[in-house]
Amino acid sequence: MNIHRKIRHARRYRQITSTLLKHGLGYLVHRMGLETLVPLPVSYSLQKCERESDSCLADKLTRALTDLGPAYVKLGQLLSTRSDILSPGFIEELEKLQDKVEPFPFDQVKEQIEAEIGPIEEVFAEFNPVPLAAASIGQVHRARLTDGTEVIVKIQRPDIQEQIESDLEIFIDLAGLIENRSPEAARIGILGIVEDYGKMVRLELDYDREAKNTERMASNFANDPDVIIPKVFRKYSTSRVLTEEFIDGIKLTDLTAIDARGWNRNTISQLGTRAFLIQVMMHGFFQADPHPGNILVLGQDKIAFIDFGQTGSLTQKRLITLGQLLMGINKKDLDQALSALYDMGILNDSVDLDDFETDFSDLVERIYSSNLGSIDVNRLRQEIMDLAYNYQLRLPKYLTALMKALVTLDGVGKKLDPNFNFSEVADPLIKQMYAEKIKPEGIYKTMRQSYYREIKPLLSFPRNINNLVKSAGQGDLTISHKHEIKEQLETKITQLANRISASLIIAGSLVSASLLLRMGNHSTAHLNDALMITSGIALVMGLYAFLISGRRL
Repeated sequence: MNIHRKIRHARRYRQITSTLLKHGLGYLVHRMGLETLVPLPVSYSLQKCERESDSCLADKLTRALTDLGPAYVKLGQLLSTRSDILSPGFIEELEKLQDKVEPFPFDQVKEQIEAEIGPIEEVFAEFNPVPLAAASIGQVHRARLTDGTEVIVKIQRPDIQEQIESDLEIFIDLAGLIENRSPEAARIGILGIVEDYGKMVRLELDYDREAKNTERMASNFANDPDVIIPKVFRKYSTSRVLTEEFIDGIKLTDLTAIDARGWNRNTISQLGTRAFLIQVMMHGFFQADPHPGNILVLGQDKIAFIDFGQTGSLTQKRLITLGQLLMGINKKDLDQALSALYDMGILNDSVDLDDFETDFSDLVERIYSSNLGSIDVNRLRQEIMDLAYNYQLRLPKYLTALMKALVTLDGVGKKLDPNFNFSEVADPLIKQMYAEKIKPEGIYKTMRQSYYREIKPLLSFPRNINNLVKSAGQGDLTISHKHEIKEQLETKITQLANRISASLIIAGSLVSASLLLRMGNHSTAHLNDALMITSGIALVMGLYAFLISGRRL
């Protein structure tokens, strides 16, 4: 751990430790090496803490992350996508995490707007000081431009970037500590997870990127009159302030308002699902957080998508393999589905294919038997998560984000219409996607991509072999070998050296004290007393160093 950063963040470290202890997570405090931040008696008791069941531990962790604030909530949300390292009990609890933050004062809102786009009175004819919504990164206000256009304005929290960077430093240090103390954590790559979190949250901090996402989505649906995407007002938007068209609609879950207008629920649920699947299957660019608040009903045949801070992308290759997986599951064609899992990088040679195929076949049968021949999306996701955990399969980020989004959408569809059938909407779109791929222009695009990615690099292979043989023949071939001591081993060696040093101090103190006691010379009594005190202090310091180094081994 960086000692300067630890000193700078000492107050936050103490807060983390006290919060974990408050929620009965002494086991985690011990595993993370934070015992030095608590009194010595408590520190020793932490070593005796035993790991609880996953469901109990996950519940306590979820409450602790909520208390620690937005950055920790978002980290928990990221961990909820890692079914290869966390059990279903953890995943289920962490998925419940929600931002719970108070809005920041209007004075700060005004100050932020004026620093980014100009005086608020000159930009807006009206500006509602009461926010529509508040989240961990920013909050949304309703306003009206000077030309009369109704808009929403998203303003970033003051100093949020500095706070996020500070928390990221702490996360990185803690991840390093955990990996040093746990070979299993090092194998999993806790530090890599934290680095992924850093990339994700930094992207969310950039409102200019969100504006580009919104404009891209609007372009994709430009020729679809049934789907509305808000317009971005670039003149009044920056990386910290985002101004968009206000869309007056009804939330998908507001069944009372939908029924009051006489709109057909089944039509709306099919339209929403179809529009989202078009994002995935046809555009390869989708809203990664399609919760009910982000989808508005404008009419029986018209909906709107808002808020594109979190999006997912699918390349042509990923689209094709995803389609193969879904069609394989839908047709119960295991060979096609397993082939797609290999192409997606989920399956590899380390997996016992016979056992996996048996479990996967059972999975498909359970899904269909539970819903009379149609895919139960939520059941499918839960079964895949369980399978990934049992076989330690790393699911791609885009797949976990997509599955979570599909489950949310499927749940909303069933709330609108209990007879909603996801497969009825998905099957035609999957077939349409494949029809697009086998058109001449689709085949040409696929072949062109294959040429540049797979065939062209092979053309230089003979030349590279020739150069290698030539270098070897001329005696110019150099083979370098680099040996690195793993950080964990290096830490152990350092700790062992500290224990040896502490032992020498203790031994020296005992020898010195023994010699002084034997001398017993009255003329040097005062000197003996001083030396005895010094030896005693050295002995105490040596014992303390010995205990601390032993505790960390």
